[in-house]
Amino acid sequence: MPLLQHPDVELRYTAALQFRDIDPQAFRTTLTALSSVGGEVGANAARMLAAPPLAMPVPIAPLPADHPIFWPARHPPPAGMARDEIERRISALIPDQPRRLLQLLRPAMGLWPQAPRDDAPPHGSRLGGMPHAPPGWTWPVEATEPMLFIGQINCADICHLPGAEVLPSSGVLAFFGDHDTVNGCMFSSMGGAVYHWPDTSQLAPAVPPMLPLTVFPRAELLFRPLLQLPDPKSRLVESILKDDRAFAAYEEFYSALESHGLPEGYDYAGDFGAMLGWPRLVQNDDWDFLLDRPSDDYRLLLQLPSYTNGEEFADWGPGGTLYYFIPEEGLEQQDWQSCELAGQFT
Repeated sequence: MPLLQHPDVELRYTAALQFRDIDPQAFRTTLTALSSVGGEVGANAARMLAAPPLAMPVPIAPLPADHPIFWPARHPPPAGMARDEIERRISALIPDQPRRLLQLLRPAMGLWPQAPRDDAPPHGSRLGGMPHAPPGWTWPVEATEPMLFIGQINCADICHLPGAEVLPSSGVLAFFGDHDTVNGCMFSSMGGAVYHWPDTSQLAPAVPPMLPLTVFPRAELLFRPLLQLPDPKSRLVESILKDDRAFAAYEEFYSALESHGLPEGYDYAGDFGAMLGWPRLVQNDDWDFLLDRPSDDYRLLLQLPSYTNGEEFADWGPGGTLYYFIPEEGLEQQDWQSCELAGQFT
């Protein structure tokens, strides 16, 4: 709202357009004043004042409560596929390359969003809502806007899982993202922040410098141990499997690995996040124009596709996945400031 009084007439005009639906009076008052300034801004303001009102959007009917997309939020997480079964099936399906593929197995901690709970502790693992932070902590900003709170992981919730030995054994890892990056408006590694707060006893509600543009639906998190292989679209898999038959077999097995433990025919196996492991790709495996360094220098720290808490949804941009990457040496030194945020969108 302060931008409606900004001395720059172009900025004032752009701000006024955002109020066309939410405050028509502010929209018309601002454009009426701008229509007399002359030039392109004055002409555009007069044209917008004369335009017919926008048609009211047709509300989208909510999904029924028994829709299968809500199944995970109402059930405990299933176990991932066991290593011996992975080895047996890979050896049978792709007998020419089993050893090389099995060497790529990585442990991951699968995220399992649940319904929000009033009794959940402020330091608990969750997505969305508003963060609790240590005293004196400063909310991260990008281009003067407060970053959006994505979620937090209590390291004590995952320290017993395979692969977690590279992460802190206690404290909270908190994830933030710039509004434009999270919504797919910019393609760069700018606009993300990760913090580790070791002392969870001092966490208190964090106050942003201004109200964030978006607060995502809150979902508590459970976890499940997983073993992951690279996405079939990855350059690594394409470099190993040159035969079309072997590649098709790998795609089929990858789908079975991702959906293991889910109801038969469940169509949302790709809608689960994970820590560590391999990126589940929305587009392709070309990260070099998104990250500051060659992609081989990084480990995946967190990936988060759209999620639901059983009633509400959170989507990234037009539908996609957020990826927090950290350089290998940054992970070894637990230098969370070295993390970079990237996204892939449909």
